[in-house]
Amino acid sequence: MIEVRHLTRTYLSRRSPKSKEPFVSVNDVSFSLLENTPYALVGESGSGKSTLAMMLAAILPPTNGEILLDGNNIWALSPKELRLMHGEVQLVLQNSQGALDPRRRIYESIAEPLRKLRHLTRQEEQHTVHDILHKVQLQDDILMRFPSELSGGQQSRVCIARAMALAPRLVIFDESVSGLDVTVQKKVLDLLLNLRQEYQSTFLFITHDIDVALYMADHIFVMKEGKIVESITDAHGYDDFNHPYSRELIESLPPKTPYNR
Repeated sequence: MIEVRHLTRTYLSRRSPKSKEPFVSVNDVSFSLLENTPYALVGESGSGKSTLAMMLAAILPPTNGEILLDGNNIWALSPKELRLMHGEVQLVLQNSQGALDPRRRIYESIAEPLRKLRHLTRQEEQHTVHDILHKVQLQDDILMRFPSELSGGQQSRVCIARAMALAPRLVIFDESVSGLDVTVQKKVLDLLLNLRQEYQSTFLFITHDIDVALYMADHIFVMKEGKIVESITDAHGYDDFNHPYSRELIESLPPKTPYNR
């Protein structure tokens, strides 16, 4: 479905804005994502994960390389084709409160992408909004509330509902549960596992936590300083990681009870 070829993204130097030496955030990355498959991308903050996510979602153009969706380079698509592509590839960000317009009620936040990308009647729109709200285990009474009136866990579920309402083929979750309490986080992750099975979508979970990566996917990419340093196709535990950087991530995990599938 998605093929990434030699993807690179550079910026002006972070250390010295006057320097002409570019900072390479994503460095010659290549991989493929198959239909109806869960993946995880793990690495520390600053490793290039979020930049990669924005390029996959066609929000940020690459400096070099290609992203192919069904064999078509997404950055060679016409504006109309790119708009349709945004209905098939959704990005759920870490800051759920920042992702929701504070001036809009929850119903409007969920319905907005439907109005832009789907031609639905008012009745069909209402049915879709209520249906996806129930699937993320929220009650109808929150639809008339504003984001500030919801808990962090509820805001995360609304962002998930907003993305899944379009029944996308690929959903990228960029540290989408990292700010939640561990108990709430696991409930949201279990919800995502169920949604992926129901919608038969490809999910890419971006996280700094190898425990979360192992809980959510068998296919795991490890990213360091803009490069994929390890790719595992059948991961079930810590012993499947061999790269020194992967071992460092495991050793630096805080003491806690790992997720169990």
